[in-house]
Amino acid sequence: MNKINPDIFHAYDIRGVYPSEINPESAYQIAWAFGKYLKEDRKQAEPFAVAMGQDMRGSSPFLAREVVRGLNDQGIDVVDLGRVPTPAFYHAVAFKDFPAGIMITASHNPKQYNGMKFCGPKASPIGEGTGLEQIKEYAISAEEAKPVSPRGRLLSLSGMTAAYVRQDLSYLNIGKIMKLKIAADPGNAMGALYLDELFKSIPCEAIKMNWDLNGNMPIHEPNPVKFETLQQLQAVIQNEKADFGIAPDGDGDRLGFLDEQGVMIPAEIVTGLVAQQLLKKYPGSKIGYTVIMSRVTKEMVEAAGGVAVETKVGHSFIKEAMPKYDILFAGEFSMHYFFRENYNFESPVFVIAQLLLLRSELGKPFSEIWRAHQKYAKSPEINFEVADKAGIMAKLEKKYADGRVSKLDGVKVDYEDWWFNVRPSNTEPVLRLNLEAVDEAMMKQKVEEISEVIKSQ
Repeated sequence: MNKINPDIFHAYDIRGVYPSEINPESAYQIAWAFGKYLKEDRKQAEPFAVAMGQDMRGSSPFLAREVVRGLNDQGIDVVDLGRVPTPAFYHAVAFKDFPAGIMITASHNPKQYNGMKFCGPKASPIGEGTGLEQIKEYAISAEEAKPVSPRGRLLSLSGMTAAYVRQDLSYLNIGKIMKLKIAADPGNAMGALYLDELFKSIPCEAIKMNWDLNGNMPIHEPNPVKFETLQQLQAVIQNEKADFGIAPDGDGDRLGFLDEQGVMIPAEIVTGLVAQQLLKKYPGSKIGYTVIMSRVTKEMVEAAGGVAVETKVGHSFIKEAMPKYDILFAGEFSMHYFFRENYNFESPVFVIAQLLLLRSELGKPFSEIWRAHQKYAKSPEINFEVADKAGIMAKLEKKYADGRVSKLDGVKVDYEDWWFNVRPSNTEPVLRLNLEAVDEAMMKQKVEEISEVIKSQ
């Protein structure tokens, strides 16, 4: 039996290099462990079926075959959704009432990676603190794996991407979207599937780039957080005089948005713009934003009569917070956007449609719409390798005790004209610094100041 590499288990999912870190044999053990977890820890009544989706990576079919075998050996049926973007996978689990699901993907990681995401009923997250540690423990001890009788069956369900897009658009009056020119670059990855369905439903002209699914990602890595992956899209926007640009990540659960000048619209402002639109329909609602997002998000929410709720960073933590605090909509710096009416899972097509409706309503270029809210200077996320993460955070908390201190996620200290957050990585000996100030000069000076404290460990 294969020895599982424990390092492939992360806070929200499993990811590793194929085949050295994750391979068909480990996929079998992990799937078998997931089945054991569902039966023993979740006490799922038998018989039941688990939904399974996969992305476009060349290794995904090999992992999928062994995932099916591992779950079937636990007596669990597997319903194969085929190649689907992660939001369509979540839609199937939530709206088709599966008790659990497993998505084979390494998200935005380079082509040599693969992995798995897990969820429970209504697409509720299974990650750190919600079951992934137990799955890891069972997978490591999977040498005891033996088929039960009767074994589970392999079934199939198609059409989930189209169903997901219909659901997202059902919340909006898309008839008010004007004819706009949209450049879209899914990077030969899964976002192309839901963008195809979206463009069938709206009157916009689509400029399609890097569209065919290709696990080798021949043009660029599908990761909109990396500036270099956007250069071709930016050039097309400018050359074709497009009104808008869209760049999904590898599995399609994150989206970068670019204005007509090819400039990335900050996720903090995207969150605020969508929140302001939603608050017209759901007045007084709560909107979630993470501890590392700009202060402008909170200000935009409150200006529209909403209640801004700060959350921890990470999709599984946000999805836990949303039902707990009755959050209507939430955004994350890494470009995940979540909607309560979709059982709190990522809803990128809904966000695209909201932004197109806003553009149509205001009749102004996107650059004018979002730049009106750009008020602060924010640093990029800066990583520091440190031996004693807890010690450094305690030192910062003490030194800056005259500010408003929060320990929701790491240490965050707020002052009137600047703030910083330092939080530990879940997987590396690294502290991550995010900082914002009222202007560029203060931001740079404070980054240098905090950096000196961290380095003086």
